[in-house]
Amino acid sequence: MYYIIANLQSGRGAGKKCLEAAQKYLTEENLPFKTECIDGHGSGRALAQKACQEAKAAEPSNDSSLSNNTVIAIGGDGTFHEVLNGMDFGAARLGLVPAGRGNDYAVGAKISFDPKEAMQTIVHGKPVARDYIKVGDRRCLNVCGTGLDVEVLKLTEENKNTYIFSLSKLLLNYKPYTVQVERDGFTQEYKCVMAAFCNGTQFGGGIKICPPAKNDDGKMDLMIVKPPKGPTIMAMPAFVAGQHMAKDWVEHVVCENAKITVMNAGNIEIDGEIYPDNVLDARIVKGGFKTFQ
Repeated sequence: MYYIIANLQSGRGAGKKCLEAAQKYLTEENLPFKTECIDGHGSGRALAQKACQEAKAAEPSNDSSLSNNTVIAIGGDGTFHEVLNGMDFGAARLGLVPAGRGNDYAVGAKISFDPKEAMQTIVHGKPVARDYIKVGDRRCLNVCGTGLDVEVLKLTEENKNTYIFSLSKLLLNYKPYTVQVERDGFTQEYKCVMAAFCNGTQFGGGIKICPPAKNDDGKMDLMIVKPPKGPTIMAMPAFVAGQHMAKDWVEHVVCENAKITVMNAGNIEIDGEIYPDNVLDARIVKGGFKTFQ
């Protein structure tokens, strides 16, 4: 059974078009499916839980039955985040159909933006396992971070601007954040612009925060972006283009677990969703995300 969970508001109408394409494809393939639409922030998680419960009740889980039950998330990274956090991977796999504005995870994971091609992969592709990041009791598919990143997301949502426009505006008057990073048995404080854990290569609608990141290597990438010499805004083109990795104002560490704490009051973001917390206690979950390629 295929359980579709669609966000019709994603991507300025792309969600609705992708849902229609997915339903058409499954109908032509003569495959059974059910459709639920996200109604309000956070309902994607509950819908995924419901779908997995139905799948488990209909077909007791074993390795061979996993591919027979699939939850299909249609939307952007926020929708994927919600659905991922409701999944029981002992009951079903998760297929993704990108329909957001940025579709950042899909870029790194090489998921087609064509809904028909994405559906072909879900239906006829090879079952695979990918990594995700566990942050406390939450799952992160792509990138989670703190610092300026959170302020940019807030301004983007308030003014309906692009992430890059909001970042440019805030960099004109930003103040460095103090974070404490704990990893490999030692603790260090940094004055930084932002700090993040990456499972995907980009965020913010195309900003290539960590080009070398991989979602199937059993590792996560810790990125510390410190204040560069000179006007910070002048460093933005290199950061956006992913040409910052060798700069002296960037620290990149590949690890399996680490903890970032914002020393003053702050928030964190996970896959673009803001949470009222100042701690990112993260670890990689190797092969925890069951999907298709």
